[in-house]
Amino acid sequence: MLRILAASLLLPLSVAWSQDLHALIQQQQGKLDQALERLTSQRAAIQARQVPLARKLNQLEEDARMLRAERAALQRTRDNRSVERETLRTRIAAQDKERIYISRTLLPEYFANVDASLSPGERPTLGETLRQLNLFLDRAEVPEGVGLARSLETVEASIDRLETLLGGTRYPGKAITRTGELSGGEFIQLGPLLFFAGTMESGVVGETKALHAKVHPLDVEQARAITLVAATGSGHLPVDPSLGDALAMSDAQDSLGQHLKKGGVWVYPIMGLALMATLAALLKLLQIFSIRFPQPMVIHDIVKHLREGQTKAARELASRQPHILRDMLVSAVDHANESIDLVEEVMYESMLSTQPKLERFLNIIAVTAATAPLLGLLGTVTGIIKTFDLMTVFGAGDPKPLISGISEALITTELGLVLAIPALIIHALLARRVAGILARMEKSAIALVNGLTRKPRLES
Repeated sequence: MLRILAASLLLPLSVAWSQDLHALIQQQQGKLDQALERLTSQRAAIQARQVPLARKLNQLEEDARMLRAERAALQRTRDNRSVERETLRTRIAAQDKERIYISRTLLPEYFANVDASLSPGERPTLGETLRQLNLFLDRAEVPEGVGLARSLETVEASIDRLETLLGGTRYPGKAITRTGELSGGEFIQLGPLLFFAGTMESGVVGETKALHAKVHPLDVEQARAITLVAATGSGHLPVDPSLGDALAMSDAQDSLGQHLKKGGVWVYPIMGLALMATLAALLKLLQIFSIRFPQPMVIHDIVKHLREGQTKAARELASRQPHILRDMLVSAVDHANESIDLVEEVMYESMLSTQPKLERFLNIIAVTAATAPLLGLLGTVTGIIKTFDLMTVFGAGDPKPLISGISEALITTELGLVLAIPALIIHALLARRVAGILARMEKSAIALVNGLTRKPRLES
């Protein structure tokens, strides 16, 4: 019953639900059909637009590919330009360094060499140009390009000068003569050779640091040849192969008086010692080489007279002997009758009295040989002190003010050694000669004593 009742109750509900479900299905089916129609139309529209879009896409892709290729080309161009720009910067930096090296190193060195090669006749012209250029370049406000341009103009002028000098040139100027006067005239320059033909004097121009050239006069014939070449432009010129060095050396050679004068005040005591030693040596030479010794048989004859009791004859023979042995032999004869020891003492006393006479003035030579180097060393020390004093005033850049002190330091040492070495040699020779004389006197004395002590030979 319950089942029937439930079925009866649910039946209307199921009918209503089925109707609603059918309607819903119909509604959804209509929507589905509409959606399919829209889908079909949309597919047809898409299908209709797909080909143009594909073509457009292909075109766009082609355009993109071309743009990418163009961008890559532009990138390469930019990279290349960057590389070229860096290369240009490097080249510009290298050229700037080269320009700075040329303007600040090469050109100053070149101008210094040109200035050093200028002859004294060119210093008032090209030398003054170089000086003005250096002053111009030292100014801070001068642009570098302007300074470089002016330097190049001076380089061209110096090159023109070299070309001119190769064939020889003449130009007017002024030079200092031998008397110290400034004379006008004409310079003749042929390579490194420079001549001057002036109204007062003609000759060769030597190197000088002065503003004006200095003429070294030549003989009359050579001066006339220089004047002729200056007037006509042709002729023969005297050539010095040493380029003035020989003339400079001849001018630098001093006389003996000038050489000694450079030595300063200590030259005078050295020369005084030299004079004393020379006089002493001459006197000793005259004294020593005038000494004569008796013949070898004289001592035997004196002893023979004494042994025979002929004292008077022995004394006369002894008194006729040379002076060096006369007093010794006479004293020995006078004391021959006494003991042998007394005869030896008498002769030894005579030798002792003779020795100071023989050695007289030798001490002067010895003192000279020992003192002269010390005086030379003293002069050296004085000259060095004077040199340092001059260096404190003038500095060490210019050597000319220092020459006097150096000359005094060297010349006194030279004179001291020149005096000491001969004095030492002469003293040694004279002392040896005196010792030889004393040895011969001693030998004669021993021969006399031996003769007196010899026993007489028995008669057969």
